Amino acid sequence: MEQVIGGGDNSRPPSCTEKVAFSIFRYFPYGGLQLDMMRMAREFTARGIQVDIYCMGYDAPEIPDGVIFKVLKTSGLSNHRKARNFEKQLAEALKDEDYLAHIAFNRLVPADWYFAADMPFVESVKRSFWEKLMPRYRTFAAMEKELFEPGNTTKIFCITPAQEQMFRRLYGTPAERIYQLPPGINESFKNALELRKKRGDLRRELGIKDDEILLVQVSSAFRTKGVDRSIAAVASLPEDIRKKTRLMIVGRGKSAPYAKFAARCGIGGQVIFTGGRNDVPELIAASDLMIHPARNEATGTVLLESLACGTPVLCSANCGFSPFIRDAGSLVLPRLFRQKILNRTLMVALSTPDKLADLQIEAENYGRSGDFYRRAKCAVDLITQKAL
Repeated sequence: MEQVIGGGDNSRPPSCTEKVAFSIFRYFPYGGLQLDMMRMAREFTARGIQVDIYCMGYDAPEIPDGVIFKVLKTSGLSNHRKARNFEKQLAEALKDEDYLAHIAFNRLVPADWYFAADMPFVESVKRSFWEKLMPRYRTFAAMEKELFEPGNTTKIFCITPAQEQMFRRLYGTPAERIYQLPPGINESFKNALELRKKRGDLRRELGIKDDEILLVQVSSAFRTKGVDRSIAAVASLPEDIRKKTRLMIVGRGKSAPYAKFAARCGIGGQVIFTGGRNDVPELIAASDLMIHPARNEATGTVLLESLACGTPVLCSANCGFSPFIRDAGSLVLPRLFRQKILNRTLMVALSTPDKLADLQIEAENYGRSGDFYRRAKCAVDLITQKAL
C-alpha cells in the first residue's frame, strides 16, 4: 500500500518534465544523510525534474515544490525484516513508473545509483562471532554484498577515498562503478562567517557568560558520534577550566541516558541538550570549539560546517573528512582512540594561552577559502548525463 504526500496526487507539477526516484528507509530533517538527500532533491527540482521519495516513514515539516513522498506501508516484527520487505515493495512500485534514474540512500537493490554515506556495514563497528550469526547482521550484510558485488550494475557515489578502498577490498567492486563526490554542505553556511560578528548576541541568547567556554557537538546518533566521550572529556578538565566550560549537544538523539551520565560525572548542569534545531549555523558560530570524537563517521559534514562558521574542530581520526580538519589547522586525534588522549588534547586546547584564539583564526581563514558546496550539483550532473 502506498501513501502519497506532497503534490496532491500522482501527477507531476507542471514545471517538471521528467522525474527521478529516491529511496530511503526513513526521512527526518536533521540527519546528515537526509540533508544530503534533500540538497540533491532541490538540485533536481531546480532543473525541472520531479523527485519521488520512497520511504517507510517520514517527518517533513515542509515539503519542497517538486518533491513527493511515497510512503510504503511495510510489515515486519524487526527492523531487518521491514528493510527486506520494503526492498521488495519498492522493486514492485518502480516497475510501473518511468524514471530517469533510481537513487538509493540505503543499501537497496535494484538501484541505478547508491549514495554511500557510511563505511561498509560489515566493518562499521566491531561485532562478536555470535552477533554475526544473528538475523539482523546477516540480513544487512547480505543487502550490502548484493549492492557492491561485481555482478551488480549499480553505480556508487563515494564521498571519501577511504570508502572506495574498503568497498573494493571487501567486495571486488569494479573501479568504473565508483564515482567520488566533493564535499557538500548546505548553502545556508555560505555567509556563516558573518555570524561571528554577532557571537556576543548569540551567546547571550544562549545564556553563555563572556568568560565561559562553549563547546558544541552536532549529532543525532549520540553513541556512534561519541557524545559520552565528549562528556567524559569535559568532566576530566582541571577544576578551574571545567567550571567555566559548557557543552552543547545539538540533535534529536536519546538524551536521557547521556544527561544521567553527565550528572554522574558531576557536570550535569554544564551539558545542554537542545534537541533538533533549525539554527545550527548560529549555534556553531556562537561556540568556541566543535568536539566530535566519533566512533564511526564516514565523512563528518558537520565538521566542514563548523569550519565554514570559523569555529575550530577537535575530532577523531576515523572521520572521513579529518584530512580537511588537519588542513584547517584544527585538531585530529590519533587513529587508535584513547579517552586519555582526548582528555589531554581538550585540556591543552582550552588551557594554553592564545591556543583557542589561534585555532579560531585558522578556522576562519579556511572557512573563507574552502569549497564546500558542489556535491549535490556534481551528483545530479553525473546522474542526468548517464541517463541521457
